[in-house]
Amino acid sequence: MNEKTNTMNDQKAFIDYAPVGENLEHVPITVRPQLFYYVARMGFLPNTLKLYLHTPWIAEHIFKLNNAVMRDERNSLSEHLKYRLALLASRDNECPYCTAHNVLTLKRRWEHGDEELEHILKLDEPADEREAVAMEFVHQASLDPAGVTDELRAKLASHFSNQEVMEIVLIVGFWKMYNTMHLAMAAPIEDPAVEYRDWVKFGQ
Repeated sequence: MNEKTNTMNDQKAFIDYAPVGENLEHVPITVRPQLFYYVARMGFLPNTLKLYLHTPWIAEHIFKLNNAVMRDERNSLSEHLKYRLALLASRDNECPYCTAHNVLTLKRRWEHGDEELEHILKLDEPADEREAVAMEFVHQASLDPAGVTDELRAKLASHFSNQEVMEIVLIVGFWKMYNTMHLAMAAPIEDPAVEYRDWVKFGQ
C-alpha cells in the first residue's frame, strides 16, 4: 500500500479507524489477504473496512462473505449481474456509501454510462427476461420483504435454478446488512467514489 492509497482514505468517521500500517502490518495475518485483494480490486482501502478491523475476528468473515456472495467462481450468476442488482438494492435501501461504490464499480469494470445506470434504477430495459425478474425480486425484497408474493417467488423460481435463486436471495440479504451498517455509521465515502453519492436519490 502506497502513500496515495492511504491519503484517499483519511476522511474522518465517528470513531477512529483501526490502525493498518503502510503494509497492513497492524492487521492480523489471517485478514491481510482479504484486504490486499480489496486494494488490488478497488485501488484503495475502503473506510468501512478500517472500521470493521476493530473486530478483525468478525471482519474476516464479513470480507469472506462479500467475496462468496459477489465473486466466488462457484457461483452461477455473473459478477456483472450481481453488481447491477447490488446497485438497485443499495439505492432502495437508501445507502449513499454502497450506492456510490456500486456505481464506481459498474463504471470502471463494465463501462456503464449514466444512461445505463438510470435504466437499472428505473427497472427498465433489462438485459433479458431473467434479469427483469431478478430486478423485480430484489427491488421488492429490499423495500418490503414481507411484500414478496407467492407469484413473484414462483416467477423467480421458473427463470432461475435453485442455486441461482439462492444467490439472488443472498444478494438481497448481504446488501441489506451492508447498507444498514454503513448508513448507521454514516460511513465517509472515499474520494474515488464520492462524486457518485447522489445516485442514491435517483428515482426517489
